[in-house]
Amino acid sequence: MRHLKYLVPNGFTALSMLFGFASILSSAGGDFHMAAWMITWGVLLDKLDGSAARLLNASSEFGVQFDSFADFVIFGLAPASLFYFWVAADPQAAKWGSLSAYGLIGAGLYVVTTSCRLARFNISDPPGGDKVFYGLPTTLSGATLSTAYLTLEVYAQRNGGTLPNLPYLTGASLTYALICMIVMSALMVSPFILPKLKPRKSLPVNIFQFGNVIAAYILAPMMLYPQYLLTLCLLYIFVGFANGAIKGIGE
Repeated sequence: MRHLKYLVPNGFTALSMLFGFASILSSAGGDFHMAAWMITWGVLLDKLDGSAARLLNASSEFGVQFDSFADFVIFGLAPASLFYFWVAADPQAAKWGSLSAYGLIGAGLYVVTTSCRLARFNISDPPGGDKVFYGLPTTLSGATLSTAYLTLEVYAQRNGGTLPNLPYLTGASLTYALICMIVMSALMVSPFILPKLKPRKSLPVNIFQFGNVIAAYILAPMMLYPQYLLTLCLLYIFVGFANGAIKGIGE
């Protein structure tokens, strides 16, 4: 019976992996909206499995490796598939066949750097690893890419169209996708320091962090306000890396 407690965190991990698989299938079928939301839901599950493991004292070597495989599917393969199939659906990609090839290169680069980051994380124990990330976490990268697509979708609908066929996006979706893929790929394997979301000495900072985490767990399941979720991702990236550059691995 004592082993049953491991089913809870590993169950969250398995569900995250299934969301990643379903997201890939949705992207291949042209349902980019659901594909992006499923990646976003995977972000929430990725945090729940770690919290459940700590709460239940159910951490294990199997769980660590299982989580890494799930992360590769949901934050590596799924975002790459989303952006590749989105680019391939662009009318310009059909007109200029080489555009799809460039999209494939960008998606491939993202997949490789995601796997490199996860492999490095599994075998290394960097100084201050309990306080900071070195490079962009795959979770945050996947969240940024999925909410970026959903945010573009929101503004596309406000302008009377749907992605990827809006006049002001036609022919430019490849550029957006490639830039996002290249930037996220580079940041994941970079040496930049990003402080982890942990309780701080400042009460206002703690309230801000906790409040936004709660908001994310409410809005994402309801598929609401992806632009707010994207803002949180970008705020964390820019402020976090700036703070890491200034303070290093200290508080």
